[in-house]
Amino acid sequence: MPKITSMGIKLIRICPKNPFIIEMSDNAGISWAVRFSGSKEVGEFQDLVRRGETIFALTSNGKFRSVDAGAYWMNIS
Repeated sequence: MPKITSMGIKLIRICPKNPFIIEMSDNAGISWAVRFSGSKEVGEFQDLVRRGETIFALTSNGKFRSVDAGAYWMNIS
């Protein structure tokens, strides 16, 4: 299952040390910054898929989508 996806020149991934967190890199993965610090509502991220400008995620609490490169997640399950 993909734990990283790209959006143009940005890379977006599930944090390898904490699956509640989404990180973003704008320099080909040299450095990473927290994009979403996690929440109990969203749960642990398990899988990421991008379609156009939308990122879909499978989490421990269901299916979610983000239309702002992973900063906010909406439940779609």
